[in-house]
Parts: sequence; structure tokens; C-alpha cells
Amino acid sequence: MTDVKLDVRVYPIDEPKGSTKAFASVAVEDLIAIRGIRVVEGSKGLFITMPQSQDAKTGEFHDIAFPVAKGLRGEISKTILDEYKTQLQEKSDDRKPGLGERLKDGAAKASSHAPPAAGVDKKAEVVA
Repeated sequence: MTDVKLDVRVYPIDEPKGSTKAFASVAVEDLIAIRGIRVVEGSKGLFITMPQSQDAKTGEFHDIAFPVAKGLRGEISKTILDEYKTQLQEKSDDRKPGLGERLKDGAAKASSHAPPAAGVDKKAEVVA
């Protein structure tokens, strides 16, 4: 089912607290859009869940919107997860080193310098 046009938007959560790692939306063939898709980390890896509502009587969750064709669901899932991974990689490449990394780098640089020779006065000389 590769002939279906999908326009995917993924919004990673900066500091996820639970299993939800991102939210996503997808437009299919410029005909219908589905928002509220979640990227979830499970015991077997990443997967997506479609938007859901909870049944007040049973407490069960049911998909609100979903692709009827199994192949389309797979294509949507693959496209969203690929985009999520791409965004994580870009964010990783662009991020600045944290304090711990900077301290380690500084310590490594400092240890690479030769210590002063024995008996050399470390005080700066004042030139008049």
C-alpha cells in the first residue's frame, strides 16, 4: 500500500514521564486527518496508538479513528515511527553537551597539560 499519500507530523515530548514519547497527526490523501495519535514505548519497542475514548460503563478504551485497511495502518505506523526516530536523531545531533559532559571534557584537557617543572616559581612576574 505504498501509493497512499501520507502527510505526517510528529511532536516528541521533551521529557516524557511515562510510556508516551510523542504525539502525532497524519493526513491521508489530503482527504482526512487523524490527530491524537500517540507514539508509545512498550516492552517490545515503539508502537503507535490511535486516538481513543474510554467507555464509561466498562472502562475499556476504543479507537475513535482508525484505518480500516490493515496495510494502511502499517504504512501509517511505519511513517510515524520513522519520522519520530529522525527527529530524535536530529535533536541528539543538535543538543549542547550537558554539565557532566563539559566537566569530563575539561578534566581530560587539564590532565593532558604537563605539570609545571619542579622548583619553578608559579607566581606571575610583573614587568615594569
